[in-house]
Amino acid sequence: MTDMKPRVIWLDDDIHSSKLRATVVRFSNYFDIIECETIEQFREKSIRFEWDAAILDVLNADERPEDVVAAIMIVGKDKPWFVFSGKDSITREDNFVKKLLEAKEYARAYASLHIYEKSSHNEQLIEDIKNAVKNQRTWQVENQYERVLNIAKDELNDPDCRKHLLDILCAASGVIEIDSHLYYNRVRVILEWMFRAARKKGLLHDKCFDSQDRINLTDASLFMAGKPTAYSGVKCKVAHFPSLISQNVKNILFITGGASHTTEVEDKDILNLTAYWKEIDTPFLLFSIAFMLCDILVWFDKYSTEHPDVEANKQLWADLDMDDSEQRDDFLSELLDTYKGYVGVVEQDSSGNFHVGDCILPYKNHPPIGFKIKLLRVIKNEKQSQDQYPVFAVKFDVLP
Repeated sequence: MTDMKPRVIWLDDDIHSSKLRATVVRFSNYFDIIECETIEQFREKSIRFEWDAAILDVLNADERPEDVVAAIMIVGKDKPWFVFSGKDSITREDNFVKKLLEAKEYARAYASLHIYEKSSHNEQLIEDIKNAVKNQRTWQVENQYERVLNIAKDELNDPDCRKHLLDILCAASGVIEIDSHLYYNRVRVILEWMFRAARKKGLLHDKCFDSQDRINLTDASLFMAGKPTAYSGVKCKVAHFPSLISQNVKNILFITGGASHTTEVEDKDILNLTAYWKEIDTPFLLFSIAFMLCDILVWFDKYSTEHPDVEANKQLWADLDMDDSEQRDDFLSELLDTYKGYVGVVEQDSSGNFHVGDCILPYKNHPPIGFKIKLLRVIKNEKQSQDQYPVFAVKFDVLP
């Protein structure tokens, strides 16, 4: 596997001029260049784009060198940065910029020179950037997991998906520390965006989404596994998911159900993560489902590439028949059994519904948000909210 190109953000007011163009082209053989003419562009693009190192002309137009250096210290002081200039006033031996860069707070062991001179030091700067980036542990993780991270970036319509997946992979590699509790729902959200991408490719039925475009994750997983959906009244004539991928999707939905605070939660099994963390508060469960998710994303990218015909994929959609309905009834029966005696915390969704997991509570006679309750008697929900909450609580106890 070849290494990915480091991404270098380059601030120089001559970046688009003919006199610097040959140099930029040369550097582009080794790096993906993010070009900036002004410090304003640099500040904006350094936030908007992912980058690994910076090249700075500190005498950029009318900007003061100390302002340019201050900008890099704000947006990326922990990333490699290099001063590259062709101006005699700062490349000669004694100058005020060199003295500025010799300050302790700007010490950079990876830079063999305080100031690299254009033309004279081009190749030395290229090598120093390559070596500095490759020694950055975050870049090493990105390079190792480049394939799946690119899938998250290119296939999923949410820039946070790649960022959150990279956070978990970096934590699993010991590069950074994260609050693992926060990332269970983020794994679930990444899986949701994969299902949304599957819908665009005709691999997932429109009826697995409600009128507000909220996805029923249980039905989405059942549909792509070739099984009758529990609530949407549809099925797929073939199983898109291989059995192991199907089981891993189910595992992720089961584990992350207790971390979700959205109306999209539609699992019949909800793990009480809070109780789990009281017994075993390690990040290893999170890491395990994140690696499951990586395999799922790689499978999805390969499968959707092999099945690019959206209309042909939709030809596999079907409504449920009587036999399928019996299977769905069995599923709902199991769901009711699951919620008898279930203990959970009262939540309210964006539509004003009070619920515990997939079980909706009476609108008027319910405990306040945050109270822990035990469900004593539940029935099938026959109201309009049944797609989101198939179970209705008839009787419950408030726990201390």
